[in-house]
Amino acid sequence: MPAYPWLFILKENPTMDDVVVAVPEEFLKDKTKKVVATEDALNLIAYLQSLKQTEMPTGDNFPEFLYKRNAKSAAVASSAGGGETPEVIAADGVALYATNCQACHQQNGKGLPGAFPSLAGSKIVLDENPEIFVDIIMNGYNARANEGYGPMPNVGTMANLTAEEITAIMNHEKTSWGNDAKTVTVDEIQKVIDKVKK
Repeated sequence: MPAYPWLFILKENPTMDDVVVAVPEEFLKDKTKKVVATEDALNLIAYLQSLKQTEMPTGDNFPEFLYKRNAKSAAVASSAGGGETPEVIAADGVALYATNCQACHQQNGKGLPGAFPSLAGSKIVLDENPEIFVDIIMNGYNARANEGYGPMPNVGTMANLTAEEITAIMNHEKTSWGNDAKTVTVDEIQKVIDKVKK
């Protein structure tokens, strides 16, 4: 798990309004300063505390997520004129991204320096061949060894994402934050998933 130092500041003399984190002295590099939570840290904690918790120890209840699957199967829309039209993805790429990717790569797609890579301008996201992109989503990737970022888990497998959901996420990433890449189809992504699945 990466560190989150940008959520805290060091102060010699915290004010009455500051929330001081009780860090044991042996873990402080500068023992003359106190660790103070930023507004972002406090907002994150408030959000996490607001989430519906799984009942323990049975585990029967599950938390509600930002993205809820539609019971209907995704359909490919066709025009009344009978001509060929691009397929319409029923899955919500923005909501799926927020649920599965945003915590690390951020809402603006720029990641966090030293922790998570930017998807804006990413050669993997912009590549017309989606195989590496899908492989990372399905099987994860240890970026620490090569690029110095934290490892990415196999989100697609862990969240049991469908080809349609992965397509929606990829197309959101390919067309957001200044990215202007060719989008992908469900059929295309399903073939790649079948190929890279471990």
